[in-house]
Amino acid sequence: MAGANWVAASGGRFTPQSSGCGVCHIGSLPAPPEPGKPATVTQAQTVDCLVCHAKTYDWRRRSTLVRDASGLHWGEDTSLTAALSVTRVPTNAACLRCHEHAFSYDYKRGTPFTPANDVHAKAGLRCVTCHVTEHHKIAKGLYESDMVANDLPDVAVSCTRCHGPSPHTGRTGAILNAHIRRLACQTCHIPRVSGIVYENWGRPVRDDARGPYSAISKYDRIPSIRGAFVPTVRIHRGTPSYMWRVPNTQDQPQAQNWMALATAQRSTRGARIFPVRALTQVLLVDRTRKMWQAPRMAFMKDDSRTADFPLLLAPNRAVYNRTGNVTHAIAAGMKALGVPWSGQWMAMRMPGTSYISVNHGVRRHGLACAACHSAHGVMDFKALGYSPRQVRQLERPEKAGRVDAGARLWR
Repeated sequence: MAGANWVAASGGRFTPQSSGCGVCHIGSLPAPPEPGKPATVTQAQTVDCLVCHAKTYDWRRRSTLVRDASGLHWGEDTSLTAALSVTRVPTNAACLRCHEHAFSYDYKRGTPFTPANDVHAKAGLRCVTCHVTEHHKIAKGLYESDMVANDLPDVAVSCTRCHGPSPHTGRTGAILNAHIRRLACQTCHIPRVSGIVYENWGRPVRDDARGPYSAISKYDRIPSIRGAFVPTVRIHRGTPSYMWRVPNTQDQPQAQNWMALATAQRSTRGARIFPVRALTQVLLVDRTRKMWQAPRMAFMKDDSRTADFPLLLAPNRAVYNRTGNVTHAIAAGMKALGVPWSGQWMAMRMPGTSYISVNHGVRRHGLACAACHSAHGVMDFKALGYSPRQVRQLERPEKAGRVDAGARLWR
């Protein structure tokens, strides 16, 4: 998708409907760099330093396509105003220029990092307070399922770095601290999320001024395109989904992988329950060609599990949004990639559900005990691997509210 949509735009501008991957991947290149290879000197020299380090930055210049000797690429704000506003540490607003909405109904994670919605934002913490940086490498954390590298895998991005292993005090402190062994802090302290939970690219529908793609982040200030074609989506606003996770380390084969698929279970050593946003996707695939026929994918042919997987097709988002013609959008995208396809497509539900990490939108007061420990609580204890007897016990708050019972039940 990135290769087909690096400079995809609507009328030369980035919009929430267009893809425009290169607008946030901050090297001003006419095409994405080769995956897995270090950047060349020429590529490194195109990095837009000011998009992160300028307190005052005209996003409209960044989000407008320009053509020069290197080719067609996204622009930059190289004004004196931007240069004079440089900060050593990027502001939260600078981070959120790219990391806020990203094609969700309102925010990328459904958990906006704003003073009104997150206790850490209200306290004035910066993004880099937790996401520690070192020579432009950024710590992501060990429980994430995002499709980006973790530059500093040895740096913890966790609640305990600041709050310690036993953060609760007072009358209920002991029982709450007993939960931490099997529950991530986010599980109680992020009560609500929102965003897309179902996305079908095979059924384009018209958006409008009140449609799911019209609400954009306040940092972009880019008007949506009324009447554009977008995938059929289903929006969820409410409690997160919950799943077991273990750290993404080399000694944890059951960790969540880069496609955000769940592999850990209740019995997995060190697993804890985390909140996530579940996403089911219906993507476009070739009717006859296989994935192993694409460049650098021949290794899939030798694996019985992947040998028959159809070729994933990458539609050009700008064509898709403008015309609603899936065939034309795929043809434009595959031409940009330089990958041949049969000319015949089908919509296929991807095997497995993706689970998007949820870490912001933290509230000072967590969920009440009865929010989980009741017959109609937010957690599906059976799906999480508990026996019928354990489920009955966990659904009784008077049982789960005792320190000894609570610690035992969550095991």
